[in-house]
Amino acid sequence: MFGRKNKTETVDTVIGSKVEIHGKIFSETSLRVEGKVIGDIEAKGRVIVGNTGYIEGNVICKKLTLIGKIYGNVISYENVEIMSTGRLEGDLKYSGKFSIEEGGIFLGRSELLEKGIGSEEEKL
Repeated sequence: MFGRKNKTETVDTVIGSKVEIHGKIFSETSLRVEGKVIGDIEAKGRVIVGNTGYIEGNVICKKLTLIGKIYGNVISYENVEIMSTGRLEGDLKYSGKFSIEEGGIFLGRSELLEKGIGSEEEKL
C-alpha cells in the first residue's frame, strides 16, 4: 500500500541453459545468461548470470547479479551482487555498491571506479 513501489526490470535477452555461445556479445539492454558463453559480453543494461550460467570471458555492464560463474574480468558501472552460489574468478572494477552473500566466492582484485567514467574510457 504505502512505501516503496515495486519496480520490475525486464530482461530483454535470455541465453537458455541448453545454449552455448562462442564469440563476443553486445547488448543495448539487459541480458540473462543461463547457458554457457565463451567470449566477452558488453551490455548497456544489467547482466544476470543465473544458477546454471557460465561465462568464460570479460564482462562490461551497467549492473551485475552473479548467481552462476564468471571466469574473467568484470567492469560494472553501478552495483555488483555476488549471490551465495555465485563465483567470480577475475578482477573487478565497479562504481556503486559491491556485495557478496555468505557462500559467494570472489577470487581477484577489486577497484572502485570514480563516478562518471564511461565504458569507452575504461578498458579491461
